[in-house]
Amino acid sequence: MERKDTERDYWICQCTGWGFLAALGLLSSSGSATTQTSLRFALAKTLCVLTGLAVSHAWHAYLKRTGWLARSDQIPFGRIAVHLLALAVAETGLLLLIDRAVLAGGFFRNNPEVALDLALLVALWYVVFAVWTLCYAVALERRRSARAELERLRLEVSVKEAELRALQFQINPHFFFNSLNSVRALIYEDADAAAQAVGKLAGMMRYSLGAGRQATVTVGEEMDAVRTYLDMEKLRFDERLVLRLDVAPELTALRLPPMVIQTLAENAVRYGVERAIGPCEIRIGARRRGERLEIEVSNQGRLAEDSSSTRLGLANTAGRLALQFGGDADCSLREDAGWVRAVLTLPARTE
Repeated sequence: MERKDTERDYWICQCTGWGFLAALGLLSSSGSATTQTSLRFALAKTLCVLTGLAVSHAWHAYLKRTGWLARSDQIPFGRIAVHLLALAVAETGLLLLIDRAVLAGGFFRNNPEVALDLALLVALWYVVFAVWTLCYAVALERRRSARAELERLRLEVSVKEAELRALQFQINPHFFFNSLNSVRALIYEDADAAAQAVGKLAGMMRYSLGAGRQATVTVGEEMDAVRTYLDMEKLRFDERLVLRLDVAPELTALRLPPMVIQTLAENAVRYGVERAIGPCEIRIGARRRGERLEIEVSNQGRLAEDSSSTRLGLANTAGRLALQFGGDADCSLREDAGWVRAVLTLPARTE
């Protein structure tokens, strides 16, 4: 497809440039003495432009074959200059043949300065083909720059996708091992609860594997997975885990990266509920502020000095948001009046 577009653009430029020269020639011949003479001059100049088109096309093929303009830092200017002179001489010879065939050799008739005129013709065609070559070289350089920019963007996208996948792969094992620890604790306390937890874990793993293949999921899908996870943890902690959800139904169609709320919910359980002696409340809320979606996951407790894993999970989430939304997304963690609050802010999008 790209090759067809390139060929099309080449012929558009060729026809435009040589058509402009043909128009100039026809306009200059319109003031001839007689209609018959004017037609002959018009025919001669049209044939001259057509031969110029043919010669330039042959020159184009030769440049492609030799690759002289393939690299802007290795252009053999000396060879090109010699070949341009040869092209100018060849085109001048074709012009003289046209003059003899159409105008009966008028160029040489009663012309005492034939040599000077021939030299001027060669110089004129040299300039024409030199300008043609310069335009072609500029077009090639622009095409190379466009291709390099496209490759750079493709590489940048590939790197970002690889980084995003790597971050997602960091999340899934972390979640899986945390869940296995929860199930292991239940096995010794309540076999039935452990069996239920295994079923919920299987459902969570299915969601995790499916979500890992997508750039985004809906808030509704993410919240369903979070509920399943927290239900599984409630089998382990029972009354110690108190959950409060506040997500408006109209927000469930908005999209966000998979497992971001899940990651923050895991941290709330691990560094809130696990360390609490009595009941510990976890609140998950979502609200829309104009064109922004704000999600807050908070738990009772304090931000411990040794919560490096919490900050790592937050940094992971922030990295994923940055890769997908750039500066339009943010993730913060703070302690406020006995609560640890993790807040995500991202564009409110349904695509």
